[in-house]
Amino acid sequence: MPEFPQFNLADFDNPPVVETVLSLQFEELSKLGVAHLGLFWRRVKDRFPKTEARPALAPIIERSSESIARGRIQFEIPETLEVPRLLLLNGAGSEMIQVQRDRFIKNWRKAGPEDQYPHYEPVIKPAFERDFEEFQSFLAEEQLGAVKVNQCEVTYVNHIVSGEGWQKLGDVDQIFTFWSRQATPVPGRPEDFVIHIRFPITDEQEQPIGRLHVDVQPALRASDNRPMYVMNLTARGQYGPGFEFFDIGRKWIVKSFEQLTTEHMHRIWRKK
Repeated sequence: MPEFPQFNLADFDNPPVVETVLSLQFEELSKLGVAHLGLFWRRVKDRFPKTEARPALAPIIERSSESIARGRIQFEIPETLEVPRLLLLNGAGSEMIQVQRDRFIKNWRKAGPEDQYPHYEPVIKPAFERDFEEFQSFLAEEQLGAVKVNQCEVTYVNHIVSGEGWQKLGDVDQIFTFWSRQATPVPGRPEDFVIHIRFPITDEQEQPIGRLHVDVQPALRASDNRPMYVMNLTARGQYGPGFEFFDIGRKWIVKSFEQLTTEHMHRIWRKK
């Protein structure tokens, strides 16, 4: 694990995390076809019995000045169909692997109201390492090429639900530290709140190695239509030849979540 940044990370007994994503992007494995995706599923079918096929995600590289999406635009009908993204899910729907020619992704999702966030260590990252090692072994056995990582991505999805420390979507000052404006007759209190913030992630020499994206938007929880804020924190970048950036990005996310939310909500989430 990289020794930087030197953050003291908060821990919560009841965090609002509903999903985490660890994603590796790499140079395209041109030999990997649809049939190979099926063969890989056979290797892990006992743990991931459910499958879905989705369009492949476009590659994206985080630069110091902007995020560059490197999608391909086609004006003719291709002779062969694009190799899709294969989703492999466990029986409960709480774990998912996503595989495509240039991406390996591992998701943990809260499948039921009683599910508890299992934490990055000792569960989420080791589970990724186990499944990615299986994928690399498969590539070697099938002579499909080696993974050459060019981007890492860590995402935490939080559902901050009304009735748990706040009541109305306009109560943003009770939830987030970046809104502290006192209400005035005009414009008054906000009705709700949408925001996207980007922060540079730097190395020991303060050189940029990635970026943290923070998105907040209002929504209704599907299970009971309770108002909530969905807060996504995504750290994207690269440090070293493998997935060393995972640890760095996770630290930035956890520390930023603590700094961007109020002590009032920390008590609700039972900060240790």
